Amino acid sequence: MKKSIIFFLTLFVSHSVFSQSSKTLELNKEYKDILLSKTESHVFKLTLNKGGVYQFSILQQGVAAHIVLSDADKKQVFESDTPDDIDGYEKFEYNPASSGIFYLTIERFDDVQNTESGKATIFVKSLSNTEIILRQKIKKELLIENQKKILTADIDHFWEAFDNLKNCKTFGDSANSFQQLYLDRATDGLIDFIRIRDFQAEKYIKLVSKYPKFYKSLRKNTFEVKKSEQTIENVFLKFKEIYPNFKPFKVCFAMGIMNTGGTISNNFVLIGTEITTSTKEMDLSEFEDNEYRKIFEGTEDLQTKIKSLVAHECVHTQQPKSIDPNSIKCELLYRTLREGAADFIAELVSGNEKINEYGSKNEKQIWTDFKNEICNENSNNWLYNSSFIKGKPADLGYFVGYKIAKEYYKNALDKKQAVNDIIEMTNPLRFLELSRYDQREKE
Repeated sequence: MKKSIIFFLTLFVSHSVFSQSSKTLELNKEYKDILLSKTESHVFKLTLNKGGVYQFSILQQGVAAHIVLSDADKKQVFESDTPDDIDGYEKFEYNPASSGIFYLTIERFDDVQNTESGKATIFVKSLSNTEIILRQKIKKELLIENQKKILTADIDHFWEAFDNLKNCKTFGDSANSFQQLYLDRATDGLIDFIRIRDFQAEKYIKLVSKYPKFYKSLRKNTFEVKKSEQTIENVFLKFKEIYPNFKPFKVCFAMGIMNTGGTISNNFVLIGTEITTSTKEMDLSEFEDNEYRKIFEGTEDLQTKIKSLVAHECVHTQQPKSIDPNSIKCELLYRTLREGAADFIAELVSGNEKINEYGSKNEKQIWTDFKNEICNENSNNWLYNSSFIKGKPADLGYFVGYKIAKEYYKNALDKKQAVNDIIEMTNPLRFLELSRYDQREKE
């Protein structure tokens, strides 16, 4: 997040939120149907003790929530990432360095992509002494792993939980296997992943039960990521070469729930290894023949695939987290340009050309269709739609954004400045205009 944004948020919390009367929040108690809107925000006061471990769980219901935890001196100790979804959980843990009063601020995330209003449910759990002792033991065991630039231990833990299923007699036993041997032993990266993508033990059981042949064929490939350290270092070096402001993040490879190949948190590039390491050699006979299956039908070799995906997600770590407030609201174009920019810059970084045969053959019609929706709030026809799109390839918005970014780069005299402009884009309509993509003759 840019320093100016952090400064603004700090001022906002200090001078606006804390001027409101706060409500007392009790631990281990659920608070439902909390309204979040442009005019409705909430500050909760709670007492936390030194040495305690507290799990915060906020269920977003129709609106993306901005969450800040501050101490008695109004200093922020946690701030939520820019959210990906308007439904689902934001989760985090906090271990206070000293006992005292803390303030939990929950409000509608002020972003052009967000909905106008919705609700939230809050639950803050205080871990028992037994749970804390176990957590400290696990943290000590993971100390060396968490200091690495590239984390892969979660893959080993996943397969330990998977292998232990043969000793399980009930669904509950199986869920406990994934909870205790995988999720409870999460590295710092997987902890972020769990929070962002709502990984739950029960979801893993349903997946491994539904796709046993796939998981059996996948296993060998998942361990190949341990050989990717130099590949990722090369991504960082090339990124720094074309974008001097580049600040590398840690990379965590973990086993997800088949809902993301990659995403980011404040500190990590997070890679869904079950998707990323799936290649054409995998057994996909248990999948329906649809766009979702195509995600797993990788045609690239594994290290090339890892290189491209890490480069793509690295772009997202560098992009501004909010749109220019003075720009015209144009949500679909904004989201499309961010994803397309990530694809195009990843191409420059990795050297792997992004080829979309369907897009190239139908570019004119795709652009015509896209322009009819260009500033829609709903992006279902263009982004993140592999699970339900029919009649055409999924995620064509990536192709549109990629072509616009590529045209901008092609027409720029100063290529290094063009890279900066593409990564740091905050005014989508202005960027489209400057790219001259709409004026280019398409086949």
